[in-house]
Amino acid sequence: MDRVRVGVIGVGGIFRGAHLPAYLNVAEARVVSLCDVSEETLRESEKLMKKLYREKAEEAEKEGNLELSQRLKDDVESLRTYKNAEEMLSKENLDLIDICTPTKFHNSLAIQVLSHGVNVMVEKPMARTYLECLEVVEAVEDSGKIYQHNENWLYSPIWYTARKFIESGVLGEIQLTFLATAHGGPEWASWFWDPEIAGGGALLDNGVHAITCSWFLSGFDRKPTVVKAAEPYGICIRMKTRILQGRFKPFEVEDDAHVIIRFEDKNGVWSTAHIEGSWSYRDSLDTRIIGTNGIMRPVEREERTFLEITDATGGKREIDLGKVAWIQSFEGEIRNMCNCVLNGVKPICDEHIGAETTAIVQAAYLSQKRGMKPVTLDEFKRYAKRIKEREGKRASEVLLRELLKGISRK
Repeated sequence: MDRVRVGVIGVGGIFRGAHLPAYLNVAEARVVSLCDVSEETLRESEKLMKKLYREKAEEAEKEGNLELSQRLKDDVESLRTYKNAEEMLSKENLDLIDICTPTKFHNSLAIQVLSHGVNVMVEKPMARTYLECLEVVEAVEDSGKIYQHNENWLYSPIWYTARKFIESGVLGEIQLTFLATAHGGPEWASWFWDPEIAGGGALLDNGVHAITCSWFLSGFDRKPTVVKAAEPYGICIRMKTRILQGRFKPFEVEDDAHVIIRFEDKNGVWSTAHIEGSWSYRDSLDTRIIGTNGIMRPVEREERTFLEITDATGGKREIDLGKVAWIQSFEGEIRNMCNCVLNGVKPICDEHIGAETTAIVQAAYLSQKRGMKPVTLDEFKRYAKRIKEREGKRASEVLLRELLKGISRK
């Protein structure tokens, strides 16, 4: 196998905007089939994919890269489409499935793919609840296949370079990370605001980037131990209504979340992260990583990105990362998974990282529900286990509803 044969399930917004343009630049991947339950979405994405591949092929031909040009043409000409995932899995000889659906379907589709003996990568978040994540973890173990939790931030030149400098010791011992991911909200897709489909709001959709990335920067050898919804806002609904499906509507999921997380190693050494996941714009401190010897933060200037390092005496050093494009992080995550499949190794961000990230989110919801008191991960897991034992098959839905009851309205 010299290239990984990929099938995509769910070809809406995140596929069109991020995964599709990334595949153009990942030679290790060959997208052979697309699947979506919506005929309209499927046809629009097929049309867009053929357009982008043909444009890239023409560009490569003009530059004299005839091999790349022919490869792109061949790839897109043989593309097949399906409205049913089971049919695609049965008919295609696939090495990898890329799941880009709304969150509600991540769990069942991942399990279905793994049952067919196919490797799988799933867009964040891993699932709506920690209990759903555990079902996927079990399916991965039973299948012996490879699972990647798709957190694109880990492959951004910004955060990967930051981690290199952290590991080199330039900041000393990491004490505190402030990391925010915030924008005005995804009103363009109403499912984000539906707790049954999305599983949560800005924290589960947007904040997971900052959660997993802060853990990555601290080192995955450390484990999350304590979570707390952070004063003064905690996990809340800041804006009373949004324009959804053409009208102002109230909503049930948080549009702002501030959370503190402790990551601790086996020797009891810890670092702390304050993360914000927001659909109501940023109102926490800007991103910075604070160590015993210095502070690091990303800085943008004249369309270039720099990592600014300030040492204990106030001296500054800048690492020029050039023009960092958002799409590079998606190219990185797809290429990483393809290399894992080609070499038969587990990815750095696997099913356990995905499940623990969701546990952090839900522990934060539990903290909010308990008046912003700290909650240990073990405490949250016992809480989830009791619901599982009491509710059986209904457990995930009950856990979701119980936790979201704690969201405050400002």
